[in-house]
Amino acid sequence: MKQRDDFPEPDRALAERAARGSGAAFAVLVTRHSDAVYAIARNMCATSREAAEVVQEAFLAAWRELPFFPPGARFTPWLYGMAMKAAFAQRKRDRRSPAGSLESYLPAFDGAGRLAASKGRWQELDDNPSERFEVTGLLREALECIDDQTRAAFVLRDLLQLPADETAAILEASPPAVRRDAHRLRLMLHGFIDQL
Repeated sequence: MKQRDDFPEPDRALAERAARGSGAAFAVLVTRHSDAVYAIARNMCATSREAAEVVQEAFLAAWRELPFFPPGARFTPWLYGMAMKAAFAQRKRDRRSPAGSLESYLPAFDGAGRLAASKGRWQELDDNPSERFEVTGLLREALECIDDQTRAAFVLRDLLQLPADETAAILEASPPAVRRDAHRLRLMLHGFIDQL
């Protein structure tokens, strides 16, 4: 989800310059990573307004914390961690009680312990853009039923395609835990779409 830009300078060098006060270097980092930070925020927050606030908070926090950027660290996971902390704080401030549970959408197993056949409805969505847009809204609503840690693991692993070890570092969890959480939510969402 990295944006294309005209600045070949690597993130780490830009972060070092920004830490020394270069607003121009920080502006390049914001441009380069704003789509990914927004994707985190939008998929963690209930509304686009809340997501926009989280994006602002994440970049402000990053600007304040850049002087303490760990030497040798990769900028992207560090920034995504800032975004996730801002999203968690937003969700805590605006705590809604979950409307329900997606547990019932976990797949069924047959008597031999094999995964029962799915209707495969989710695979049909590529053919119809308007239906895909509608389903995206329904999926966002469904995500509101999920605890923050599981939702965050899914957003980072499946939507931003981060490796399990980076996701685990951001969420302060173990790689097996983030793999499990992301996989479990993926199964629930597939089941949810199959029921539409």
